[in-house]
Amino acid sequence: MLGISDLPQFYLGSIAPDAVNTGEFAPREVRYAAHLRSRSYDEWKRNIREYRAERERKKDFSESPAFFDGVLLHLYTDIAWDEVVQPLLFEEFRRRGVPDEEFNDRKWSELDAFDSVLTRRPDYSGILSQLEDSRAFAVTTVSPEQLLKWRDMVIAAESGQEEPIFLGIEHIAMTLARTIALMKNG
Repeated sequence: MLGISDLPQFYLGSIAPDAVNTGEFAPREVRYAAHLRSRSYDEWKRNIREYRAERERKKDFSESPAFFDGVLLHLYTDIAWDEVVQPLLFEEFRRRGVPDEEFNDRKWSELDAFDSVLTRRPDYSGILSQLEDSRAFAVTTVSPEQLLKWRDMVIAAESGQEEPIFLGIEHIAMTLARTIALMKNG
């Protein structure tokens, strides 16, 4: 759908903003800067549109258009997930009687379990092998060195055996539809 021709670079771009978490979960201000994030979704979208427009104006795709498309996919997917799926997840927590103050910890546990399911899919090893063939570049606040370290951590990570209580493939489909709309319309 996106016309990506260089999958290794696209895959690397799609994990790039999270490279600030190498070693440990980065503080909020570090994560927000790497994701061009704001507490306001409208401002976050505007930050991405401005970043994208500036790169396009300068024709600054020296790293590769596919890499930059992967970065954009990541940023817009985070917004789409927060807008479309996270409210449903929080509704499920409420239905199950989870106290509000536990939502954040439970959210991350659920996402880790869902990640375990996805990394056990048969096609995941092929994606990882393509990721090994990628070259790192600086993007947002992420350095090439951080990104290489993060890439290698992603490749070496063991798949967990947890199962999510709520999240499933249908939530990916919902997020993908919203992500594509955001990428096309900003």
